[in-house]
Amino acid sequence: MATISQKVNLLRGLLTGERAYTGPFYVTIDMTRRCNLKCFGCRYHSSLINIPAPGDQTILDISFNLVKKLCEELATMGTHSITLMGEGEPMLYPHLIDSISIAKSLGFHVTLITNGTLLDEASIHSLIDSQLDLLKVSLWATSIEEYEQNYPGTNPDYFRRTVNGLKLLSLLKTEKKSKFPSVDLHQPINKHNFEKTDAMVDLAYEAGCNAISFSPFLSHRGELAPYILSPEEEKSLCLSLIKTKKRLNSLSMEHNIDETLLRYRIGEAVWDKLPCYIGWLHTRIKVDGMVLPCGPWTQPFGHLKENPFREIWNGAGYRSFRRKTLTRKGLISIEKECDCGFCCLINENLRVHQIFRFFSPLRMVTQVWIRKEGRSPCEES
Repeated sequence: MATISQKVNLLRGLLTGERAYTGPFYVTIDMTRRCNLKCFGCRYHSSLINIPAPGDQTILDISFNLVKKLCEELATMGTHSITLMGEGEPMLYPHLIDSISIAKSLGFHVTLITNGTLLDEASIHSLIDSQLDLLKVSLWATSIEEYEQNYPGTNPDYFRRTVNGLKLLSLLKTEKKSKFPSVDLHQPINKHNFEKTDAMVDLAYEAGCNAISFSPFLSHRGELAPYILSPEEEKSLCLSLIKTKKRLNSLSMEHNIDETLLRYRIGEAVWDKLPCYIGWLHTRIKVDGMVLPCGPWTQPFGHLKENPFREIWNGAGYRSFRRKTLTRKGLISIEKECDCGFCCLINENLRVHQIFRFFSPLRMVTQVWIRKEGRSPCEES
C-alpha cells in the first residue's frame, strides 16, 4: 500500500503535469523471452499473429546483476510492488529464485506470473521457501479438450501438469504450515472458454487456490478478432460473472470480478473514457533493460544499461508521455505506439481518477503559475 506521503507526491506530480515526485508504485520485470508454450493469444509466441516485440531480440534473459541493481534503486524510490513475468515463461529463467529473494529482502511485495507447467516438487519447495507473496497461474482451459482449442499444437499433458502442480503446491504449503505463496488461478476469457467460468471456479477450488481472476481477451488491434466475444456473448458472460461472484464470496475465495466487469463496461476504447495515469504509477522493464511505461507501449524511454532508472523515470520520454496521457487528444496522438484495448491497469487508473478529477481544475492554475514564474514543470521546487 502507498503511504500518505507517496499519495501526496503523486498528486503533486499530477498537478505539474509531467514530473513524478515519487517512484512507480508498481514495477513489472520481464525475466526471459523463452517459452515452452504457444498460447494463440500471446503477442510474443502465438502461431496465429506476428507482432514484432520491441528491444534487442538476441538477449533472451535479463541480467541478474541488472535485476539486483534495479531492485536496490527502486527500494530508495518508494516502490512497493514488483511483478516478475516475461515475454516468455519466467520459470525458465535460471536466476528466478535469487531474484525473488533479492526483492523480498528489500521489502517488496513480489508477484510471479507463470503458465504453471513447470510446477514440480523442487520448484514448489523453492517458491515456498522464498516467501513469494503471490503466484498467478494463467490457464485458458478447464479440460483437455478445451486446452487443445486454446493451445493449438501444444502437448495436452501440460494441462495435467499445471493442475497437478497447483494441487501439489497446496499440499506442500499445508505440510510446511506456510501461507506463501498465495495462489491466483487466472483465466483470459475468449470465445472458446467464456461459458466455462463456473468450471474454472471448480478447478481453482479443488486445486486449493486462494483466488481466481479473469480478464478480457485482447484482439491485438483486430489481429485475433474471430476469438473475441460478440456483444451478446459479452452480456451473457457478465451476467454469469455476477452469479459467479456470489458463489466465490460464499466460498471465501478472493476474485477480481468487479474489475473484470468494469473492463467490459468501459470496453476496448479506454482512451475515450479515462485519462491514463500509468506514467506516474507503473513501469515495465524488458529483458534487455529497455524501460517502457506498460507492456503494449513500443517506444523505449531509456535503457538501464545506459542510465540509472531514476534518471529515466523523470527523463524527457516519460515527461512527454505523462503530458499526453492526461487528455483525450493526447491519448489519441499516441494510439499507434500503444494498444490500450481493455487496459489491464484500468483499476489503478480509475482509483487515481476518482480523486484527481476533483483537483484537475487546479492543474490549470498550477500551469499558469509555473509559466509566470518562468519555471519548467520538471524542475524541483
